[in-house]
Amino acid sequence: MNRKLFTSLFVGILAFFSCSVFAQNSATLAERHIQMAQNCAACHSENPPAQAVPTEKCQSCHGGFEAMKKKTKDCKPNPHYTHMGDQPCEECHKGHQPSVNMCAQCHKIELNVK
Repeated sequence: MNRKLFTSLFVGILAFFSCSVFAQNSATLAERHIQMAQNCAACHSENPPAQAVPTEKCQSCHGGFEAMKKKTKDCKPNPHYTHMGDQPCEECHKGHQPSVNMCAQCHKIELNVK
């Protein structure tokens, strides 16, 4: 097998597995923040970190509720624009645990909560 063909196959296989890993979305919120070079102190103010991150801290980096509503405007339904009003981020986003779909407690709605 020539080197160019081998390299192409290797890159293709690598891309396939990379996409599969991202598609599974198995990383917790904390793991994704670490992957983006955020350390614990970027979100947690207490030492050692022991509490859920306050919504105000999340919003200070993510632009507030209005910015999140715009970011997810193409989702049907929009998980950040609901009849429940602005909810604390930790209702769905659990940090070191898998995120949950709060809407599914009452509705038959499937959302990809990251």
